[in-house]
Amino acid sequence: AGEDAILVLPAAAEKVRSLDTHYPFRQDSDFQYLSGFPEPEAVLVLIPGRRHGEAILFCRERDAEREAWDGSRAGQEGAVAQYGMDDAYPIDD
Repeated sequence: AGEDAILVLPAAAEKVRSLDTHYPFRQDSDFQYLSGFPEPEAVLVLIPGRRHGEAILFCRERDAEREAWDGSRAGQEGAVAQYGMDDAYPIDD
């Protein structure tokens, strides 16, 4: 890995148990260690070659309807404020 190397690390995927039921979610250990972010459907991008390093997270947006069923989401604002990311973008982008 050279000076221009980056790390792109996806979060663990949710596992479906039956039609509308999921197994309890467990984050990928490497993803959890490097980001602290506990949600599925996310991708962490680490860019160490920048002056102060950079951590960017692509994650799900807040969605009141889905959160009523699945629990709260951090969204992009929470990824920065709660988990120390330098920037965050919707995973759909």
